[in-house]
Amino acid sequence: METGNGARLLAKKILNKRRSEEGIYHQVYKKVVSHEARLPSLPDVAQKVRHAIASDGVGIKEMARIIQADPALAARIIRSANSPLYRSTRPFNNVADAVKRMGTQMTRNLVYSHSLATLFSFRQPVLRAVANEVWQDSVQTAAIASVLANYSQGISADKALLAALLQDIGALPLLVEISDNFPDMAKDPEAVRKVVEAYKSKVGFHLLKVWGFDDDFIEVARARDEWMRLGNEKLDVADVILLARWHTYIAKRQLSRLPRVIDMPAYQKFPVNTLSPEQSLQVLEFASEQLGEITRMLGAPDLH
Repeated sequence: METGNGARLLAKKILNKRRSEEGIYHQVYKKVVSHEARLPSLPDVAQKVRHAIASDGVGIKEMARIIQADPALAARIIRSANSPLYRSTRPFNNVADAVKRMGTQMTRNLVYSHSLATLFSFRQPVLRAVANEVWQDSVQTAAIASVLANYSQGISADKALLAALLQDIGALPLLVEISDNFPDMAKDPEAVRKVVEAYKSKVGFHLLKVWGFDDDFIEVARARDEWMRLGNEKLDVADVILLARWHTYIAKRQLSRLPRVIDMPAYQKFPVNTLSPEQSLQVLEFASEQLGEITRMLGAPDLH
């Protein structure tokens, strides 16, 4: 039986740990909203490609020039254009032809995937492992979201893919703050996961604002795991990402945290009435090859 002093010490330890976790959140959150945090910057090549797509006068040659400044990225773009997803009678061996074959939006998504993956890199083993878990989930969700969007009306598959990749970006400032200022917690995987899981949505909401993304992307971050989100009358990008993440969790056997898919408002708005109540979307089964190719292009192991 715990003595009085022992119980008090245990309670104090638990309280101090809770305060430490909450302190990270409040510290990072306050810095994010006041633009004082050491926030990760959107990588330079991603910013340039983003601006190029937004500029009316910039074409494929300019995008290719930007991408060629990063040899690893250039090789990845060419390799992706030669994947089975873009079957062609001839191989592509230069960036301009690869961009033309895939289109500017998919090329942009691959640039973001390549660039963001480099941000999810930490020297501490625990932080590196947690960052990798977050990124792999984002990639799997993005692949599923891209396929689901193709079966939706008015939802861009390219936009859904990018929104899913960015949904958990709020994990980065939290992990950076732990890395810089909480060395003891950086050795505790349970504590790190708890803080990241609890607060990455709110921090990501503000980080995407700082990065200048539009309201659709910001809403996707805000609504993460809000399974019973009503949203708009019609299916929107956030609905597609919720359904995609639901299936990512199903694949990982994380059933205890999930509602029945048929109870989700996003499910009820989905235009293809082939959603399985307990297992998976039939459309995902039909598109398993496409899912695998998208996942490989984004840089993660197959879903199946």
